[in-house]
Amino acid sequence: MASEQTRKRRKRYQPGSAYAGDVRPRGVFRVFGNIQLFFIIGAAIMVGSLFIGGIIQSGALTGNSNSNNFVKPTDTDSTGTPQAEPTLVIKHYTGPPAMTIDTSKRYTATISTALGDVQVELFADQAPQTVNNFVFLANDGFYNGLTFWQVVPGFDAQAGDPGCQVTSTGDSCRGSGDPGYDLPQEKLGAFETGTIGMANASQFFIAFTDDAQFAQYTPFGRVISGLDVARQITQGTAIDSITISAQ
Repeated sequence: MASEQTRKRRKRYQPGSAYAGDVRPRGVFRVFGNIQLFFIIGAAIMVGSLFIGGIIQSGALTGNSNSNNFVKPTDTDSTGTPQAEPTLVIKHYTGPPAMTIDTSKRYTATISTALGDVQVELFADQAPQTVNNFVFLANDGFYNGLTFWQVVPGFDAQAGDPGCQVTSTGDSCRGSGDPGYDLPQEKLGAFETGTIGMANASQFFIAFTDDAQFAQYTPFGRVISGLDVARQITQGTAIDSITISAQ
């Protein structure tokens, strides 16, 4: 009996049997059954990975990589050029223009604004120098973008200061600007509602009354259409353009 039990135990623990726990994997999976070989191969893979990674990083730092090194700037990046502020362009001339108008013709000026147009008949026969100067500046685009810098309801609306533009900043608009030259008052006369007067070489005003203060200036035109538009003008209203026509 004892001999038979001994044989059974030996059979149970016999090397190579399923009961002995000595089940070896076959093929490439035998590596997992050899602990020393498993760790050796694992260490070799780790060392190789570190070595290859070092080579790639070294190439990137030395610029030998073929990858694109462009870095997208962030919202706080300040290396770009800041947006430029609008530049105030003021036209200046060395002297009054030469006489070019024909005083025998009828000249009209259309002052275009966002509110509408104001059409003015110019007194070429009464104030030729003043009209000639106004026509020259209008045709040269001098008034384009200038504003009515002074508006007194029921009194007048004045424009023509080159420092008083829509893009003006600071104290550039003082009401003392001119085109770079003087133009003497030519022929003083009476003013009534709608009369156009020249304050200096470029600044003109539309009279809304017959006030005696206007008597020191040259009247060189009168509003023939759009007086209701002129009355709507406020300080800062821009002149889009002034178009001259002759008949």
